[in-house]
Amino acid sequence: MLSPTTDIAASDNLTIIHGKHSIKTGVLVVRNRKDQNGRSNYTGTLAFSTSGNTRTTGTAFADALLGNFRTYNEADNDPIGFFRFNQVESYVTDSWKVARNLSLELGARYYYFSPTYTQANNTANFDPSKYDPTQAVTILANGNIDPSKGGNRFNGLVRAGNGIPADQVGRVSNATSAVIQAVPTGAPRGFYQSANKIAPRFGFAYDPFGDSKTSIRGGFGMFYDKAEGNLIFSQLNVPPFISTPQFENGNLASPSGGTASALAPFGTINAIDPNLKIAYSMNYSLGVQRELPRGFFVEATYVGNLGRHLIRQPDINMPTFTALAANAAGPKASVNSLRPYKGFSQIRMRLSDANSNYNGLQLYAAKRKGDLELTASYTWSKTLTDTSGNGDNVDNGDDPFNRHLSYGPATFDRRQIFVATYDYRLPFLRHLKGIGGLVLSGWEISGITRYQSGPYVTVTGNTSIGARRADYLGGTVLLANPGPDGWINPAAFATAPDTRRGTSGVGIVTGPNLQLWDFSMRKQFSITEKVKLRFQADMFNAFNRANFKAPATVVTTGGFGTIRNTGPARNIQFGLKLDF
Repeated sequence: MLSPTTDIAASDNLTIIHGKHSIKTGVLVVRNRKDQNGRSNYTGTLAFSTSGNTRTTGTAFADALLGNFRTYNEADNDPIGFFRFNQVESYVTDSWKVARNLSLELGARYYYFSPTYTQANNTANFDPSKYDPTQAVTILANGNIDPSKGGNRFNGLVRAGNGIPADQVGRVSNATSAVIQAVPTGAPRGFYQSANKIAPRFGFAYDPFGDSKTSIRGGFGMFYDKAEGNLIFSQLNVPPFISTPQFENGNLASPSGGTASALAPFGTINAIDPNLKIAYSMNYSLGVQRELPRGFFVEATYVGNLGRHLIRQPDINMPTFTALAANAAGPKASVNSLRPYKGFSQIRMRLSDANSNYNGLQLYAAKRKGDLELTASYTWSKTLTDTSGNGDNVDNGDDPFNRHLSYGPATFDRRQIFVATYDYRLPFLRHLKGIGGLVLSGWEISGITRYQSGPYVTVTGNTSIGARRADYLGGTVLLANPGPDGWINPAAFATAPDTRRGTSGVGIVTGPNLQLWDFSMRKQFSITEKVKLRFQADMFNAFNRANFKAPATVVTTGGFGTIRNTGPARNIQFGLKLDF
């Protein structure tokens, strides 16, 4: 594994105070360098099986001892990408004291994001606009390629930039080979265009009574997020820069002495949408804060967030639902023969068309004075999205470009969260002297209590056309007394027929909640003026409550609706720290 990274950053900031205005501006310039290998299957993969193996002894384990493999495949190289990107940001903001009880914050931030690219341009991408159906290979019913019919195996692939620069040829395996030259160049070096964005910011603070004890605050801001490098790292392993030949029924003494496997479509590849956009969020809030007597403070805030151009990764080479259903009822040909882009299996393309929205009420209270300090926060919120992560795929047969079919609660959505913290410096025996004071005084106890509602999970079922959402038959989703031996009502769900999509929604089941009580007790002993010894004891999940994980959600498997995992378990630890 190779992955040395260098970040070179330069920044400068300037503040100008003039009357009621405090103006700040600054700039940040980043140059990132990361050299990372493709982590291909260059060490090879072996499979031992008696089925179809002409060299078998009749026992797979004996075959392994003798080296008689059923299949062996190995990547012909492990390409290295010398990844680079540039990033420039600048900002200007004005803190304006409009009146004694009103302040405004006005500003904007400029972003320049270049996509991550390789110096040697040794990456490739699948671009649907470059795919020519008239040049497609022919796929047999068994999923293999018919070489007698011709066609271009690299149909739809495009290389980065203008090809491999002359000074980079030595860094790329087989850089001048006919195979690599057969794939056209011309894609942007990072496979999507650089972005120039401006994000406005606004905020205010208002003291309605002029007593410095009540504040009404609100604001709005846009925030852009550069696409992570993981989008392009795997493009090193896209043909023609790597090949993984496979042999059958050979011996490890000479793996290539086995029979070459039939010509098959390329394995799963990743791709990047040439029209990829930079993701951004719009955050906004409005809240009231109030200082109360005896060191208490309370706050109530509405918080919202809209995410746009979020990244997901569906298989754009997914056969249509109609094709899968017809195949399940008829010839039962290989799925690869049904795919729209012939010669490829899955094409997991990063698309930037997903959205999300978050709306929440956030309550907070704190006691900030005295021996006992407390905080308590409660959030009541909802997060809806059509993708919970940038690697999310779609159900078998679903249109990969119809993200609305996946719209629902995010997998990380927790509707209710309560967290309390407490810290108590024991006042008892505080002034006790001698050995008793050394041992008994100065103890401090603190803790964190957390409660959150359960995650939202989706019920699926295995069908003849693949795993996909199940049917919802009506009735209550959860059992009357849900527990580990039965959480989901099995009568409410069934496998969807092959003739249509399932009727259950995304996140239709709410999983178990989480409750944690963590405590800590500590004391510092002064050995000398300069030497201190600190003792600390911590208990996590102190009451050892069984916090159940999500239930099994595949309706066609045994144990559907039951829970077999819990965590975290109770953990107790002790520590001593010597300061000198």
